[in-house]
This record gives sequence, C-alpha cells and structure tokens, in this order.
Amino acid sequence: MPYPDLSFVDVSSAVARQNLRPEIPRCCPNSLASIMRRCWDENPKKRPDMDEVVRMLEAVNTSKGGGMIPDDHTPTCFCLLPTRGP
Repeated sequence: MPYPDLSFVDVSSAVARQNLRPEIPRCCPNSLASIMRRCWDENPKKRPDMDEVVRMLEAVNTSKGGGMIPDDHTPTCFCLLPTRGP
C-alpha cells in the first residue's frame, strides 16, 4: 500500500526505529522478493554488500518481465526490457 504523504525521513525513521519494511507486492517475482528481504535484514551484518546485491540482481531472469508481466502483455517498464542504455 503506497504512502504518498510520507517523506524519506519518515520512512527511514520507521525502518531504523520500528524495524518496519515496505510490503512486497504479490506480483513481485520470488527472486526479487528474496533479494529485498536479504537487504532488509534486521541484522546489518547479515545484509549483503553492494557487490553481492549486483551479482544477485544480474542473475535474475528478466525474460518476459521476470514473471511480473503476463505473457500476453508487452513490458512497459524500462528496467524489464532486454536492453538498456544508448
């Protein structure tokens, strides 16, 4: 559920002080949800470093939108297209 009235400070405060995390949408592929959960671990020592996050993200299969886009739809999000950049 989006919270458009919350600032970055509000959100970061809730994460740091109350251990709250955003809800992961049901349509999110398990591979991405798993990465998010690891990055959001309550124990900072258990969180992956950025190099590991990049490796995990590069390993995600984004063909057909990585499971987020039905087969009969065209991907519209630039991050799910097969090629990015110029």
